[in-house]
Amino acid sequence: SICYSIITSVFAATAFLLSWAAAFGCSFLSFTSTSGFTRPVTIQFGIWSYQFWTVATSVGGSIIFETCHRYPSDMEVDSYLRSARAFSTLALLFGGVFLFSNLIASCISPLRKTSHLEGSAFLLACLFQGLSLLLLNSVICKDNTLVEQLLNDVVGLGNQGMDFSDTCSVSTGANCTIAAIVFWFLAALTSHMATVAEKRDEESNAATEPLLPGENL
Repeated sequence: SICYSIITSVFAATAFLLSWAAAFGCSFLSFTSTSGFTRPVTIQFGIWSYQFWTVATSVGGSIIFETCHRYPSDMEVDSYLRSARAFSTLALLFGGVFLFSNLIASCISPLRKTSHLEGSAFLLACLFQGLSLLLLNSVICKDNTLVEQLLNDVVGLGNQGMDFSDTCSVSTGANCTIAAIVFWFLAALTSHMATVAEKRDEESNAATEPLLPGENL
């Protein structure tokens, strides 16, 4: 059961880091230019932030500088985007609480028993992590006004013919989310296996416990 507990901690820690990167990075999904530049330009968008761009023109052509910025306060936030934000936060909350409690308890007592709620919490984190993919149905992926704003800025600078794909593509953050789903599930599975192993050990110890000799009269 100790081996299962260690493996659970490794899986959960990996899932937590992937989940954190997916939630707070600015590269969950992307749009790629289909024309207008010698090399395709990729614009990244995350759950809470996006890659802000500054277009600079010169004799040799146009250059885009990118940095991560929070979404503007006046941007439309639809139900899919709100749901993606809520579920990504819940995944971190449920998974993180039981991950750190697992690590702390292991440091205090390596032989401690696995909580029966741990596996369920990791399974819920797995579910919530999957539901954060609702971002792919949000206004960030469809009818993205920030992409339209970039196109208008480029046209205003005298660059014609630039265009982006109509729908988004999955990027680093979405791939991290998919990987986190797998690791949360594996953490839930190994946590359940640890609980079963502990119960089996208890039953085995109870069956082999020697009987106390009776008192002699």
